[in-house]
Amino acid sequence: GVGQTPKWPQRLKVAPERVRTFSGGSDGAFRKDTTQWVARVNHYKTLVPDLGTDKIRNVMDMNTLYGGFAAALINDPLWVMNVVSSYGLNSLNVVYDRGLIGTYNDWCEAFSTYPRTYDLLHVDGLFSAESHRCEMKYVLLEMDRILRPAGYVIMRESPHFVNSVKNLATGMRWNCHQRDTEDAKNADQKLLICQKKDWRSSKAASE
Repeated sequence: GVGQTPKWPQRLKVAPERVRTFSGGSDGAFRKDTTQWVARVNHYKTLVPDLGTDKIRNVMDMNTLYGGFAAALINDPLWVMNVVSSYGLNSLNVVYDRGLIGTYNDWCEAFSTYPRTYDLLHVDGLFSAESHRCEMKYVLLEMDRILRPAGYVIMRESPHFVNSVKNLATGMRWNCHQRDTEDAKNADQKLLICQKKDWRSSKAASE
């Protein structure tokens, strides 16, 4: 198996054999996902101009499938931790076969980050898939913990969850605004772009 794996960087865009080992996985789905994420990332860069510069270096894709988001950013000065939900499709082997890094996590639990915080968190459909398992506010609090001050969140969700998250994020002192996806006609998904404020309490500021 190892001898048949294409060398870097070709392996990043070649569907590995293990893509067919889980439900819905196929060479065609892999290629479509790869192309799709290139278009999505290009759109993200128009909404978050710091993405693709050295202002954003540590990135986490919180709910990846094939690692397509990370693959589309491969030429930028950053690295991406790909996280596969432990309650989702078992696709981490595909992430590894592409030459990317990743791990499993149950987002109803804490994520081990020591000693690192992240400059950008990317969330694609996590709440739609797992909101029945735990309350959204606890996931957002964990995101706030691992996100550095002035860090960004790009959330791709249904309009229902985008609106709900926006209301909760205001209480966490995130600046958020809703945007269309790269396909403005897509009514099933919206983007929420947030930035965490660098703030201190009035008492701390006076001291």
